Amino acid sequence: MRTTNPITTAIRSWVLRSPGRLASGIAIMVAILYLARLMVTTVTGTAGDTAEPLANAAHTHTTSVATKTAATKEITETEVTSMPASSIRRSPATAAMYYAHEFVDTTASPTQWAIALSRVTRPEHVNDTLAAARPTAQVSILGPTRTLSGTGTTGTTVEIDTSAGTLTVAVTDTDGGWQVDSPLPTLDLDDVDAAPTTPRTTRPSPATALSPERTPEPLLPSEPAPPAQRATIPELDTPLPGPIA
Repeated sequence: MRTTNPITTAIRSWVLRSPGRLASGIAIMVAILYLARLMVTTVTGTAGDTAEPLANAAHTHTTSVATKTAATKEITETEVTSMPASSIRRSPATAAMYYAHEFVDTTASPTQWAIALSRVTRPEHVNDTLAAARPTAQVSILGPTRTLSGTGTTGTTVEIDTSAGTLTVAVTDTDGGWQVDSPLPTLDLDDVDAAPTTPRTTRPSPATALSPERTPEPLLPSEPAPPAQRATIPELDTPLPGPIA
């Protein structure tokens, strides 16, 4: 004979008497399971399904901070020359320094020079007018970029000090990255052309100038000493005696 459990019988009888009690019973069971899972999570230290969303949120925050830091970092000429082509438009400073580095390059051919500048601006902006403003004498970049604050959210101004003056570069944030605006910046070529392009030669002053070397005269064979003067016979007052007969 099967024994009936009075506890389960009472619960089953209480639940099945009305749909409302059935729903309440299901809700109580769900709450009990949730509390049990929560206790297990607290004890084991496992976040379960919440770990991945938290990790994604942390990664997104880190990425945004890194992007913001990279966008505000000043760049040197050495840093921009070692960057890949895909990174030169990632910030206003990188685009401006790349433009300055290529603009003062006097070793590239006209075609190479135009292609290099077109990487950070629209190709039609690199025209004959800009080519006429290309430096012909060597110009040195003296320091890192200097991004001016408060110049706008989509447009920024970057200054770069060179041996021919300050190059002011206006850049704009586009879908493809930061690019240099038109009219493209140039330098004062009067100061550049005034500088000597060949090393100076120092001439010695007349006081310190060396006299030209003289070719030594060949030694002449020694002249024979003049012959000794012949002895002369002194004149006597008396005649010499003649021969004896």
